[in-house]
Amino acid sequence: MNKKQHWSQVFLYLFLIAIVVITLVPLLYTVSASFKPNTEIMQGGAHLWPKDPTLQNYIDAWEMGSSGGRGVSRRAVNFADYTVNSLIMSTITMIGTLILTSMTAYAFQRGQFPGRQFLYWTFLSTMFISAGSVTIYPIIQLAAKVDLNNLYGAAIVQVFLTGAANLFLTVGYLRTISKEIDESAKIDGCSFFQTYLRIILPLSKPIMATIALMSFRAAWNAYLMPMVFTLGKTSQYPLTVGIVALKNFGGEGASQYNLLMAGTMFSIMPMITIYLIMNKYFVSGITAGAVKG
Repeated sequence: MNKKQHWSQVFLYLFLIAIVVITLVPLLYTVSASFKPNTEIMQGGAHLWPKDPTLQNYIDAWEMGSSGGRGVSRRAVNFADYTVNSLIMSTITMIGTLILTSMTAYAFQRGQFPGRQFLYWTFLSTMFISAGSVTIYPIIQLAAKVDLNNLYGAAIVQVFLTGAANLFLTVGYLRTISKEIDESAKIDGCSFFQTYLRIILPLSKPIMATIALMSFRAAWNAYLMPMVFTLGKTSQYPLTVGIVALKNFGGEGASQYNLLMAGTMFSIMPMITIYLIMNKYFVSGITAGAVKG
């Protein structure tokens, strides 16, 4: 290794270390602040270790409740309800995204119909448009007309707003599956749809696991769309919306940042756990779909 290559590697490692620090420090501070009393957070300071650590923030955040809001049950709702709502919304979004993405990618990659390439690239171009913020007003108006301005409506809308990137990865992965398999299935009497259901879908487990993780994470972390769709319906709040509401619960005129940080940890931990479990499928699916895409 010559001197030039040596310094190139030094600068590369320094850059990567800086990225890691920039990424981890806010997370570490969130973890630290979740154990601090609110007065300690309000006083400021860059110290990560709490002076008077307490678990009461987690207990208060989990048990903190509010009215169900107008048009729904008036019973008190708490963080357990928000967690269930997030699970429902994210699961519906994940299942809908898997069905829509796998079928659409199969049709584009294996189907033969006029305008296929034009439609494919037109659909991919939507990756560069922030449809969620640009079209949120007409979407909520249409949802209200069909009585879907609720948690389930937010889940359904998110299925169609996160499809382009998932489609790109899935089409790339399907290109790695030999078309001879399709021909063999056709000889055995499988229709176009049966080939997808019985052959292609089982062979696409790695990319489907990746899409499942990505769509679940996107729905779990979404804030704007669920907030607008559940406005005034506190019992339907997902975690992200409930976390922001925590800041003003029982505040006595002061923002409750300790509860906000504890609630944030409740939201982060499930996603970290899911990622650690599905990491192998996530990496293999991303690499296969991206390289061949």
